[in-house]
Amino acid sequence: MFKDFAHRHSPCTVSGEPDVVILSRETKATTVIGKEYMYNGLFSSKSFVKPGDIVQNESSYLVQTLRTTTEKDKYCSLIKTNALIEVQRYQQAYDANDNPVGDAEFTSVAANVVCFAQYVTAQLRQQEPGLLPSTVFVLQMQTIVDVKRPEETSTSIPDRIVMGGKTYQVDVVDRIKYPNLLHVQLSEDRI
Repeated sequence: MFKDFAHRHSPCTVSGEPDVVILSRETKATTVIGKEYMYNGLFSSKSFVKPGDIVQNESSYLVQTLRTTTEKDKYCSLIKTNALIEVQRYQQAYDANDNPVGDAEFTSVAANVVCFAQYVTAQLRQQEPGLLPSTVFVLQMQTIVDVKRPEETSTSIPDRIVMGGKTYQVDVVDRIKYPNLLHVQLSEDRI
């Protein structure tokens, strides 16, 4: 099927490698999120695309799901990225002899991370009952991003996300919801 629509092929990159995709909007969408951010992508059977990859043309998309068609083409659900974030971790600096230097502070562990951010509304809380009462944003990002659950940090202070010049506290990092993507719940930064 992919080769039958050569007139709709668009050049793109998949995690930095050149590729070709047929992009279309999600046709069953009834919400603004669905209409603006949800896309379908059809790749050839030879493409190396996989869930969690970033597909780039004039916009960036995260690959949420991948299904193989009967003709072995790769049919993907894509979500258009809409945020650029920085991940910060509360850490102590040490000298060459492992002596603490200065006070512990938040330092950047990942910068310029593209992701999809969604503000948590009452409707989203109904659709996703696992959201914490304090969650104000949910993010989807690649699993290669170094963001930790609060219990995984070496201090009792959770990771921080900087988005749009404002800081948020990481409360939940779900590695299971989407294959090769992180689903992160953020609350207002309390530090």
